[in-house]
Amino acid sequence: MNPLVIPSEGANLNILGIPMIVRLRGSDTGGTVGVAESHDVPGSGPPPHIHHREDETFQVLEGEYEWTVGDKTFITGKGTTIFAPRGIPHGYRYVGTTPGRLMCTITPAGFEGFFEEVGALSPEEQQDIPRIMAIAATYGLEFLPPPDA
Repeated sequence: MNPLVIPSEGANLNILGIPMIVRLRGSDTGGTVGVAESHDVPGSGPPPHIHHREDETFQVLEGEYEWTVGDKTFITGKGTTIFAPRGIPHGYRYVGTTPGRLMCTITPAGFEGFFEEVGALSPEEQQDIPRIMAIAATYGLEFLPPPDA
C-alpha cells in the first residue's frame, strides 16, 4: 500500500437525490477503509437499514442531524462523531435549514461500491425500488420497513 493524496473534488455522485463524493475507495487502501461525503438537504437521509459486513463512522461537518442507532434517537451538530456498528439498525435525517455535510468512514471498505453502482443509474432508474434492493443485497445492506409498518 502507498500513501495517497486524493483531489478535493472527488467523484461526484447522486444517490437517491443526495449528492455524494467518494473520497477514498477500498481499491486504494487494500480493502481497509472507504470514505464518502454526503451533502444533505432538509428532510433527506437514508431509511433505517443494517450493514451486515461493515461498520460506519460518521462525522458531522455541517448542520444538524437526527439519528437513530439501535434503540437510541438523538440530534447532533457540527463536530459530532457517530459510530454505527455492523448488525445494528441505523439511519439519519437531516433536520437543519441550510445544506448539511457528513463524512462517512466505512470499515472494512467495499460498501462505497454501492454508492458508485447506484450513482451510475439515472434518476428514473434509481426510483426502481426492487432494483435498488437487489443492488443493496449484493453489498450486505438490508433496508428495514418503516417503524409504523
